[in-house]
Amino acid sequence: MRILALSSYLLILHALVFSQTALGAGGRLHADGPELVLSLEDGRDLRGENLIGIRFVLTGQDGAFQMRVDGVEEDKAATGGPLLLYRLSVHSPDGEEKGPFCSPDPQGRLTGLAMPDGSGGFSFTCTSGAEGKCVRMGYRPWDNRDGLPLKELHRACVHMLRADYGGDDRPTTRNGTSVDIFDRFGIQESEKADGMAFEAAWGPDGALCVAHPRIMQNITLEDIAERYPRLANRLGPMHCSLEAMQAEPQALLFNHSYP
Repeated sequence: MRILALSSYLLILHALVFSQTALGAGGRLHADGPELVLSLEDGRDLRGENLIGIRFVLTGQDGAFQMRVDGVEEDKAATGGPLLLYRLSVHSPDGEEKGPFCSPDPQGRLTGLAMPDGSGGFSFTCTSGAEGKCVRMGYRPWDNRDGLPLKELHRACVHMLRADYGGDDRPTTRNGTSVDIFDRFGIQESEKADGMAFEAAWGPDGALCVAHPRIMQNITLEDIAERYPRLANRLGPMHCSLEAMQAEPQALLFNHSYP
């Protein structure tokens, strides 16, 4: 799940976890890179565990949500450096807790992270979803590092994890399906398991070719050709090989999966 910040302004509804903080202090919640920062009207900035207990409003396709920060932890295993992860719970306008915002990720964590928009605003995405997983793999869309197209790599990674071949937000994968992902820049290296075969090459707008569909019960090569005419002549192992696509500059990511 991913929802956007409704407003960077908020009202603190509970005492914050630091001394001499009054109820009802006003402030502005914004992103400093992927880290959430609460800038109070008295000039103080709160980060990390000092945010535990605050409530703020996010909004998405299903409307507005009142959120509470219940915990903060550092993800030291993320590729590209540590990330701060936030555990949030959803609350009704009258304060009733509805449950955690995020579902468990592969490590069992109910956490998410901020996705900065470059102007201080942010969206919030869970580590259980494709967007969060791709950030943890090292594809951080807000970073500019050695000229790497990280924003495009992140988009390509999200399409790849979802088996969204057309790049039109129509996923065809299945939860728990194993894939081997790697890229031309060495951020992720191939760890191909026995029995896996080359599946597809990916760019920011979806697949550039498909050797075999990940879940044939969900979509076939014939379905892909009919749904996405641009791929019609780039389907099947004869027309989609790793060797050929590694020479294609538009191919940013590649993956293996079990045919």
